[in-house]
Amino acid sequence: MALISTSIKNSNLSSIVVIACLFLLFINLSSCSQIKPINTQHNFAETGLQTIDTLDVYAEGNIIHALLSGMDKKSQAPALRYINSLDAGKTWSLPVTVNKNLPKVIKSKRGNDFQVAAHGDKIMAIWQTQGGEPWSGILSAALSLDQGRTWNKIPSPVENKYSKINQGYFDITADLHGTFHITWLDDREEAGDTQGLRYASFQYINKDSTWTYHNDLEATSCTCCWSSITADKKGNIHVLFRDDNPRDMMIISSFDAGKSWKKANPVWAFGWNFVGCPHQGGGVATTQNNDETILHSVVWNGNESNRGLYYNQSKLNNEALSPIVSLGDETSASGDIAVIDNKQIGVVYTTSTTENTNVMTKLSLDGGKSWQKEQRLTSEGAEPTHPRIIGTNDGFRFFWTEWLENGNAMLVMSELKN
Repeated sequence: MALISTSIKNSNLSSIVVIACLFLLFINLSSCSQIKPINTQHNFAETGLQTIDTLDVYAEGNIIHALLSGMDKKSQAPALRYINSLDAGKTWSLPVTVNKNLPKVIKSKRGNDFQVAAHGDKIMAIWQTQGGEPWSGILSAALSLDQGRTWNKIPSPVENKYSKINQGYFDITADLHGTFHITWLDDREEAGDTQGLRYASFQYINKDSTWTYHNDLEATSCTCCWSSITADKKGNIHVLFRDDNPRDMMIISSFDAGKSWKKANPVWAFGWNFVGCPHQGGGVATTQNNDETILHSVVWNGNESNRGLYYNQSKLNNEALSPIVSLGDETSASGDIAVIDNKQIGVVYTTSTTENTNVMTKLSLDGGKSWQKEQRLTSEGAEPTHPRIIGTNDGFRFFWTEWLENGNAMLVMSELKN
């Protein structure tokens, strides 16, 4: 894939240099004056999208994979585009339409983002085709065997007998053996006020490969909070999701690559009783302390007495390793987490005032024992939503979308520098 070379201007607005890469996915370079993040340098990548509806990012060392859906500039129809960076975000490939001659893409929203994961040359994309309810649809899947240059349809992770039931709020990851793992929500029990948490795995052997190990992880989870899935360095799989009653965030793990699953446990027992869906998921990541796997999670709680975002770390048996840490203030939400090694942990989230919303980050350099002062990534007046964080060999990278005055949304990527 050809690379887009990007120009950068220096900025000296403060002693902390923050490099931000703004991907204007639908406007020309002359439009950059509409968004002015603080203390930043800018570069641009073209995807042919006029506005961004969903985004997902996935990192392998310094390789970043990005999957974006939105309105195509020319056709004004929903489209799914893939780009990648081989140098931790300095340059980016030309866009590839993932669903060309494949199932169409429905218009979705942030929080119900279409997903990408990768292992070497193999890259998987998951999206939704037309469904019966807003923000839900039948899952479709495609696999690239050549680093994203071309895409081929593979079976849906949803078994044929459930193919008419809408699915949503899904996440995928790849383990160290190249097996892909997915979790999603659907209401095949027709409960109405809850959905079931499902799981399946896929390992490419040949063109006839299909999904295996279909499991129901939780029969009654919250209806519209996104789940998060990750694989640790031992091949164990961990899923973070919001339960039904109470509506606390739970972690469930498999120690045999998805064949069977242990009992789910709360990340922290807030005991939040609530009827309805807060539209708040969370993030989960793992580190290795010698031979022991440590789970790191960021979760949102809605109790009035301790509303906000929290970080927690625990052992695989759910034993907490330190007190839970509050992030930001009572307005903190939409959290995500990533690790670089067993010392460097980063979180990203939003905070709000009556006037604007900010994207904030906090970093730990000692495995989550202590946290540096939070730093703001967005400028005054920005309207960001649903930030994401990934860890690369060159540091953390932050992604989010920002609303513009014309009603379109653009993608922003930023990088902190000391």
